[in-house]
Amino acid sequence: MKKRIGVVADDVTGANDIGVMFRKGGYRSAVFPLSLLSLCDLKEECEELDAVIIDTDSRFDDPRTAADKVAQATRLLQELPCDRYFNKTCSVFRGNIGAEFDSMQDVLGVSCSMVIAGFPGNGRTTVDGVHYVYGTRLEDSQFRTDPIHPMDISFLPDIMSRQTDRKINQITWEDLDKGLEHVIGKKEELKKQCAYILFDIRHQEDLKLVARAVADEINLCGSSAIGEELPAAIREMCEDGQDPVFLIAGSLTRQSIAQTEYLRGKGYPVITFDTETIFDEEAFSREEERLAGEALKAMKQAPLVLVHSAQQPERVQATKEKGQKLGFTHEEIGKRISGCLCRVTRRVLTETGCRKLVVAGGDTSAAVTGELEIYRMEIGEEIEAGVPAMTGKTNLGEMSLVLKSGSFGSESFLEKAARYV
Repeated sequence: MKKRIGVVADDVTGANDIGVMFRKGGYRSAVFPLSLLSLCDLKEECEELDAVIIDTDSRFDDPRTAADKVAQATRLLQELPCDRYFNKTCSVFRGNIGAEFDSMQDVLGVSCSMVIAGFPGNGRTTVDGVHYVYGTRLEDSQFRTDPIHPMDISFLPDIMSRQTDRKINQITWEDLDKGLEHVIGKKEELKKQCAYILFDIRHQEDLKLVARAVADEINLCGSSAIGEELPAAIREMCEDGQDPVFLIAGSLTRQSIAQTEYLRGKGYPVITFDTETIFDEEAFSREEERLAGEALKAMKQAPLVLVHSAQQPERVQATKEKGQKLGFTHEEIGKRISGCLCRVTRRVLTETGCRKLVVAGGDTSAAVTGELEIYRMEIGEEIEAGVPAMTGKTNLGEMSLVLKSGSFGSESFLEKAARYV
């Protein structure tokens, strides 16, 4: 799942600016003026958003008022809640920079924040802490004569130090050129020493690298440009330590059989449901417990785990014949099999907290949808012909979901779908 980012912006155009950056990165974003929040239920309005931006309209306030507005907005974002927080300011640091940064830090209880002012797409670059506008030092640019916030110095730490007493340190272009591992190492060391780490940015590649270096940080500050690169960096970070995906298959089509064997051949845990046990209550109960136990154990060790009903023709036929002798209809046999798969699914999702599910088979998909009470499924991108990724809302919470017809999909589809969610 995507991570929700809460943004506090000091003016409406800046709020829109960072909103479009996050949108370019694939995040649904919306702007809410702080002064008008009484007109809506913020939590309800933000349910489907990935970036929630509150405009405080505080750039021209006195520092105390600006800090109070930021504190109020940050607390509202915490109530949603959000995973990360961003204090969006002017790209040349006009406004109440120090007061607003300090205020968000205090509310979040964060000891060190990342500061990125560079916006290469709009000509703002930072080299050795000196800020440039289309190659001209900030103090020599058009912003020197700004009527409200004249920018008469170019060294960003000095601009910040006019408004905050907290220690500022830098990661420069020389650090960036040494690569991601070096930057992360230096960042972690500096976090022990200072309240703010300011990053040089010369071009978009620097932004990409810095986004990867700060993707795990709770609090970022500065201009909007990093917002374009941050979603991809967060996705990459989450994939590196990705939660496992749970897959179930009740389909007996040749496509689903090939997809199951593909996973088995790749070495993924593939757990087979002995469907002949469903006619003896004690054996059936033991089999369900075995399936759940093996799946739960495998989920701790593998990126994806598949539980599937027996698919070999001889075993399928043996189940049918045994059921017929005992007076079970084909429908009753199917319901027993899908019911077990559903109960195992609910238990695995409940006990592991996993919210990533792929289901193969139309009947099985319908049964799982009912079992988990998935009452809303938002259609996402098509993974393969006729099969979309979805975001499901259920009594277990929001989940990433793929429901596949048994006869759809390439041999590698289940692996592809698991990686997608």
